[in-house]
Amino acid sequence: MFTSSVWLGCLLAGQGLAISISNLNLTALAASDGKSTLECWQVGPFESSTRAGTSGTPSFFFGDVVNATYAVIPPKFDGGLHNAPAFQFVFFASGSALITLPNGTDKAMVEGGKNGLIIAADTADVSRHGHRTQYLSDENTVSLQVPIRNPEDFEHKVLHDGACTKAETSGI
Repeated sequence: MFTSSVWLGCLLAGQGLAISISNLNLTALAASDGKSTLECWQVGPFESSTRAGTSGTPSFFFGDVVNATYAVIPPKFDGGLHNAPAFQFVFFASGSALITLPNGTDKAMVEGGKNGLIIAADTADVSRHGHRTQYLSDENTVSLQVPIRNPEDFEHKVLHDGACTKAETSGI
């Protein structure tokens, strides 16, 4: 079983650097009244990892995750209008993704790297149309899609409607 605390600890750890993080803010694709929405979510608190290789670094256990998928998306690819296949983390390791909603003007620009983690939760059972993802980079976009086994157990706080700002996610 792939545990997300190790995964996130590896994403956040710096070589020999002290990191002080209390919570993680991330953009979420959610849904309300059958329509996809963008929200800024907060999860946490972080705890100090006790796992070998990341011991002492900030870590947060998101719960059991299943069927992780590593995807290499070609430059300028249009993912079209779609629902999230599962309530899942999506980590963009490189490249960029422009996420738009069919029923509004909200959008999120996600740059790959340390701030490239989002939640995709606008599954077909809660959103009729989903969202559109366009990969604008001139290079491949690499993503890791990690479904959460029990999404009903996923704890978060909605900070506000709309995507998180760079200032809200730049504490890492």
